Amino acid sequence: NNSAKDQLHMPSGIVVDPGNGDIYISDGYGNRRVVVFDKEGKFLRQWGRQSTDEESQNNVPGVFAEVVHCIAMSNAGLIYACDRQGNRVQVFQKDGTFVRNILIPNKSGKVPDKRGTAWWVAFSPDPEQKFLYMMNGGTEQGHVLDHASGKILSSFGRPGHQIGNFTHGHTIAVDSKGSIYVAETDWGRRIQKFKIVGGP
Repeated sequence: NNSAKDQLHMPSGIVVDPGNGDIYISDGYGNRRVVVFDKEGKFLRQWGRQSTDEESQNNVPGVFAEVVHCIAMSNAGLIYACDRQGNRVQVFQKDGTFVRNILIPNKSGKVPDKRGTAWWVAFSPDPEQKFLYMMNGGTEQGHVLDHASGKILSSFGRPGHQIGNFTHGHTIAVDSKGSIYVAETDWGRRIQKFKIVGGP
């Protein structure tokens, strides 16, 4: 019932707090929560539940439309959780206190969105993490966002199997040099590497 302290239900992602080893899990495909364990695996806390359609349409914090699809931690120690079918990334403090939404709307503006837009996030490697990178599985695009405002600055990719196209673009990662890696699931079955060109 979304509250087990010793089991998960098809989790989608994991991040470890470098300060104390606490483990944050987006749990995920079966549950609708973020769950936290200490480095020994002891349950500490959780937050989140299944939203109603009305809650999703009004961007109510701390609830998830369907899959809690990713989890990440910024250098500032904030937790980013992808509310995939809610078309947003929800940002929380480590104790689950809601901070803000980063909205990635679909063309229709309707939520819950069966496919969803907010599939995965990663940060630029600079200490301030000026840019937030997002995989939009709804449009099969990668987005470059201004981290502070959440505004989409540019996008790359489109649906397809050719180089630079995505078929079920699923997860995104960034290395220390700023190169971006996108992994495609299902029948995409590949990882593509991109480098930043132009700009400051």
